[in-house]
Amino acid sequence: MAKVKLKEFTIFIRYATVGVTGTALDVGSLYVFVDLLHIPVLAAAALSFILAVVNNFVLNKIWTFRNNSRNFRKQFIKFFLVSVVGLVLTEICMAVFVYLLGIWYIVSKLITSVIVLTWNFLANKNWTFTEKIRSLSAVDRHDYTLTIVIPAFNEAKRIENTLEAIHRYFERKGMKREIIVVDDGSSDNTAAVVNALKAKIHDLHCVRYLPNRGKGFAVKTGVEKSRGEFILFTDADNSTPIEEFEKLYPLLSHAKVVIGSRYMADSDVKIRQPKYRILLGRLGNFLIRVFLFGNIKDTQCGFKAFQHRAAKELFSRMKINGFGFDIELLSIAYLLKYSVREVPVSWYNSPVSRVRPIKDALRTFTELLYIKLNLMSGRYE
Repeated sequence: MAKVKLKEFTIFIRYATVGVTGTALDVGSLYVFVDLLHIPVLAAAALSFILAVVNNFVLNKIWTFRNNSRNFRKQFIKFFLVSVVGLVLTEICMAVFVYLLGIWYIVSKLITSVIVLTWNFLANKNWTFTEKIRSLSAVDRHDYTLTIVIPAFNEAKRIENTLEAIHRYFERKGMKREIIVVDDGSSDNTAAVVNALKAKIHDLHCVRYLPNRGKGFAVKTGVEKSRGEFILFTDADNSTPIEEFEKLYPLLSHAKVVIGSRYMADSDVKIRQPKYRILLGRLGNFLIRVFLFGNIKDTQCGFKAFQHRAAKELFSRMKINGFGFDIELLSIAYLLKYSVREVPVSWYNSPVSRVRPIKDALRTFTELLYIKLNLMSGRYE
């Protein structure tokens, strides 16, 4: 306990030292700007304040808190906001102490400095230089060998056939599994259809929320509640038949992530997409290889399996709720140096797919740029 308190005190002393250098830079640069460069006082004060903030940010990040995150942009914005609040707090305290309480301005300044220094220290320690990632709880003992997560939005007409197919397959296989259907704010009776099957299909769960949040959010919700040693997410239309899990399962013993692919040499696309959708998909994968990673042929196939802890870690860091979440997950996996295997699978295109080719392609491209910026700024670390 004494060591912890000593460490906190040492950090505070370093922070105070940086504050002194920042103040010296602030005052010194103000003199140079006004008296030597003849810059108007208000402009000079703003410039000197920014210089001091930059100085304090760099020294506090590198020396005081020894923060290794590469998320400079976000951290600097936070630091700047804390500094601005500190400046406003200084003005308020000085006005109260000098004009309302009649305290000598030098004493007022000393009291104010202590208050503002404490504010800045606590805010920067607990907010600016703290990257908070909400971890999804992983377990060491698993109730099931596999959890199947199915995101569903207005799938009342298709979900029953899919669930029965999954149930039959695992009954034959004898694998202990649970099925989690996540009703992503459906306006039809998807949840009612799923709940009606619980008497027939054991360990079937339905999670429902409003409003619609996106496929990525739905899958993350299912993963958060998963208790299987391995976790698979698949589409509600069973476009990749559940039997294809046979190809993924053996690889999960040594690969943290195993994904189905429609574009490998041995892939078997039974019912093809329209040509314009194939073209958009290939263009998207080309851009992904250029911007992010180059060895995955199909990032968007909705048939992906994970080791339990890998899934919890990846989805904890996920920030995208829409269709771009697949790309984000794989980007994070490569960042964390997880082993990723791609496996050719059979696939049937659904004629009633809700994918809006042009709109969703543009949105996915925007999300691709967002992922790239997040990787560059260290937001996933």
